[in-house]
Amino acid sequence: MVFNNRIKEVQEIVYDRSKIFFDSIAEFLGYPDVPGMPILPLDPKARDQLMDQALLPKHITYIPPGQAQRPENLTEALFGTFPYTMPVEKHFYEHKAEGYYNFYIENYRNMYFLPDWLSGYIQIHFNITVDHSSLELCRDVFFYVILLYGFIVSLRTTLFWMLAINPYTLPWVTVVDFVDWIYDGLAGILPCVLGIDLAPTVLGMVIGKIADSGNHLVFTMPFLPSEGNQVKMLIDGEIKDVVQFHYLPYLWYRYPIPMNLREFWYSERPDILNFMEKNYSQFGINFRPLLSGSEVTSILDSTTFVNSIITTSKDFSGLL
Repeated sequence: MVFNNRIKEVQEIVYDRSKIFFDSIAEFLGYPDVPGMPILPLDPKARDQLMDQALLPKHITYIPPGQAQRPENLTEALFGTFPYTMPVEKHFYEHKAEGYYNFYIENYRNMYFLPDWLSGYIQIHFNITVDHSSLELCRDVFFYVILLYGFIVSLRTTLFWMLAINPYTLPWVTVVDFVDWIYDGLAGILPCVLGIDLAPTVLGMVIGKIADSGNHLVFTMPFLPSEGNQVKMLIDGEIKDVVQFHYLPYLWYRYPIPMNLREFWYSERPDILNFMEKNYSQFGINFRPLLSGSEVTSILDSTTFVNSIITTSKDFSGLL
């Protein structure tokens, strides 16, 4: 009985001293005025922005065999259709107040844009504005190159299990040269688990992620990505979050509009030219095509010819 009482006394002493120790540390750190780490930002605007971004839908893409199969010939029916990209769809529209080059895209939480400086550089130095099909072609080529490399990686992984095939003989050594340099780099980083090398699995995941990332890249030409406005729009009877690009692109105000586009407005779409001059002429922007050197020369030649005729006629009149 005495021993039990002694144990209780020791417990109380340890508890009291531990409480004093931890209370002193807590008071030093600001307790009890420390509410802890906030789950959401304290700023209402930042909190709403974070919540809105998290609640946005996700752009879902697939690669074979998960892609929808739409065979158009016997070969595709037997072996499946060729992989294709699934980019974010852009919806163009014309409006009497906003102009002719407006578009919107559905807002997804996993889509991304080019940086403003890169998008502007491409538009200014490569003359890629309204028609950016060349960029989309580059994205498709990048997608297929990554898929091709993924197939080579899968073939190299399969060769590990084919003991009857010597991978260091032609033509298999080509596959080894393409892949083994990455395996060698990952060998010192990724450990083996139960005798299984994780490098092929991790490399396959990275390749799939890179290939899929091209589907989420959005080109905003002729606008800069920062010109997009996140708004809600009624589409097919449903309110959706969209990113809208409209009115006059900033680069058309800051730099000269591409000549081929102005020539197109002048010769084939005078309605666009009239709209631009009516609504944005106060900015001093030249919407009409400039005369080329040959045109200027021809006009000067014709003017000289007319002046010579007038001078000759005046001299002839003076003689009379």
